Amino acid sequence: MNNGTRVTLGLGAIGIVIGILVMILGAGSIGDADKWRPTDDVYLENSQGETVSFIHIKEGNGDSIAVFVSDDVRCDDFTLEIQGGEAWWKVDTCVNVEGRSLPSGYEDDPEGWLHLGTIVEVEDGVEYTISTSHDVVLVGWEVIEGVVGEFLGGLAAICGGPTFLCCGLIFLVIGGVMAVTSGGNKTQTQIEITPSVEVDSNKEEETEEYDKEEKKWYEDDSS
Repeated sequence: MNNGTRVTLGLGAIGIVIGILVMILGAGSIGDADKWRPTDDVYLENSQGETVSFIHIKEGNGDSIAVFVSDDVRCDDFTLEIQGGEAWWKVDTCVNVEGRSLPSGYEDDPEGWLHLGTIVEVEDGVEYTISTSHDVVLVGWEVIEGVVGEFLGGLAAICGGPTFLCCGLIFLVIGGVMAVTSGGNKTQTQIEITPSVEVDSNKEEETEEYDKEEKKWYEDDSS
């Protein structure tokens, strides 16, 4: 198997492993976001009919506060009043769903809870006083953004995982074809042939006889 084939098969295996890991991590992120409840990150709580004061801390919460109530509360029955600074109550539009008054976007709310609106333009270090008609749980908006971001990140990972898997499989197929069709890097054996010269012994003897006769003829002629 040559180096190119090994690299191709290696890339295919790595792509498959990454695809599987990405999908597992993405599913875990979605699962964590789906299990989130407002009580996991309480910024402030207030009981029905009571008034509570607080000094806003922007770090980790942002300049807005999401208001959650139990899902047995009717949207059109809920009221909230806030005093202090420039903050104001931005209520969600109530819609009628099979005789129930629910906030728009209720489908995306955590199980057992309804997001009825948001307190906006909250300033860092300013004291506020709120009163509510029902029990509420307040959560900093930065926390909500983090939960939503975790969910979207997990969704993107699940969608991207199959892409890595497909690329990995393609590389494996290509590598397999290369392994089958190519002979690989075979060791080449080089044979060096040294030419040999054979001397005819008979011809050599005839040459010697001729030299002797010629020498003899010369000597007789000289005498």
